[in-house]
Amino acid sequence: MLPSVGVVDTGNSSRILLPLLRSAGFTVSGIWGSSKQQAQEMAQEYEVPFHTCKIDELLLREDVDLVCVLSPPHIRTEVAVKALSIGKHVLCDSPAGLSKEEAVRIVNAAQYYPKLLSLIRHELRFLPAYLKMKQYLKEEFCGEPLICECRIEMGSLLGNRYNWMCDQAMGGGVLANVGAHIIDIISFLTNQRAVEVQGTLKTSVTQSDKISSFRHISSDDYTAFQMKLNGGVFATVTLNSHIPGRYSQILTIYGTKGQLIARNGSLYGMKNGGKEELIHGDTARIPGIFNVEKLPPSIFLTGLEAWVSEIKRAFEESCNKDDRRIADLQTISSAASFEDG
Repeated sequence: MLPSVGVVDTGNSSRILLPLLRSAGFTVSGIWGSSKQQAQEMAQEYEVPFHTCKIDELLLREDVDLVCVLSPPHIRTEVAVKALSIGKHVLCDSPAGLSKEEAVRIVNAAQYYPKLLSLIRHELRFLPAYLKMKQYLKEEFCGEPLICECRIEMGSLLGNRYNWMCDQAMGGGVLANVGAHIIDIISFLTNQRAVEVQGTLKTSVTQSDKISSFRHISSDDYTAFQMKLNGGVFATVTLNSHIPGRYSQILTIYGTKGQLIARNGSLYGMKNGGKEELIHGDTARIPGIFNVEKLPPSIFLTGLEAWVSEIKRAFEESCNKDDRRIADLQTISSAASFEDG
């Protein structure tokens, strides 16, 4: 039996994840919205039987076994900790909090209930190109990895109205919302973690045609940072959201014998002195029709669909299939945990 789901928030992330969960066979039992009207409108749109603007009313329901925390970052930690403390599985959007202190709180809460599923949404781990890249790194295709470079060019993350994405203090900006995924995928690929970091955040656009008057944008729209990892790899990441109408993500790992290059959903390899060859073609796609203001890039949607499928498999592989509170954690061990976050 698959667990029934409670969705926390009514924004873009909820409108993307909810249909994917249903397609995988999960039942969505309730929705929380920041206002009663928002919760009611989304519940009616997606035919969800229960809605509320009081978080405890959703978390305490017996027909909610798994909580998807997709709310703005400044309240994610509070909701996730509360859900874990009453014995609910938790899937949390990235980033899970705004500070190291919030991250520690959520890790400690997850450790109290080690049999519960407690995952952070880092869906790039499940993109076929990156799974193939990890396999080739393990087989030492490029020898010992030395340098990792990632460059992302994309349009603005901001919408047509002022919200938390405009405010750095509330978790807005390219570093928190895109950079977090890149930091995670570099750690996932190399099996190394950052021990030293330096970087620059830049807010070039403080107002726009839609966001003006007394409203000011404080979230970063450009960032460049370097990470020294504990296994010796040095990583450089550049995120630029001043390129409207496109999304380009290139991640290259240089090693002693060659290099591996992931361009969006395709993977290429090149030995020292050889020619670049295609290893895995781009299979990224948009899995369905979503009623959202702005769709994320297809590589994230492909990874997200695969992430949901693996979560489903974790419950199907459970030793006690009749208890929706138990999942096979080994099945989903490659997913990002709160500790990874």
